[in-house]
Amino acid sequence: MNMLRAAFLSSALLSLGGCLSGVLPKASEQAQYTLPDAVAQRAERPLPLALLVDVPRAVAPLDGVDVVVIRADGEVQIMTGARWTAPLPILLQDLLVRTIEAAGLVPAVAQSAQTHRLPLRLSGELRAFELHDDGAGLSARAALNLRLICSRNAEVLASSGLITVEAADLAAGVAGAVASLRDLALKLSQQTLQWLQQADVSSCAES
Repeated sequence: MNMLRAAFLSSALLSLGGCLSGVLPKASEQAQYTLPDAVAQRAERPLPLALLVDVPRAVAPLDGVDVVVIRADGEVQIMTGARWTAPLPILLQDLLVRTIEAAGLVPAVAQSAQTHRLPLRLSGELRAFELHDDGAGLSARAALNLRLICSRNAEVLASSGLITVEAADLAAGVAGAVASLRDLALKLSQQTLQWLQQADVSSCAES
């Protein structure tokens, strides 16, 4: 009797596994993406002080590894078959650091995960980084709000307002959609670099 019950359970589990295999994506189908390398673009107006870059703040689902899709009716969906290699704010922080470093914008740049107290601090909020599905096609949008702060006295030296980049008529398929988001991340980093060069940090440099 026990042998019959064991055989029945084994058969049931195999059947259930077969059903789930058609619903859940295989690990090999869940492609992982990171953000692109920084573009070599030298700063025309370097800043004289070292800079600490914070992880941009973000609310769910932008604070995770999912590729977010927003439908025309406002429904938030998660793109199947693709994910980021790490939480998106951490990837963006790393891209900003690499962009600033490659440009030679400051004498030294560090990430907030490191134990540094540097004269300047860059903080901000990731307001958008998603695909939009209007039923006829896909578009992409990314938005970032930044503040440059003097660490010595917490004075806000500059505020960027909302830096927004967009792309329309995206190529069909997961790879094309993710490629557009990666390109927007690169544009955000380049616009951040341009904005930082306009900042007046003289008051923070004073002893």
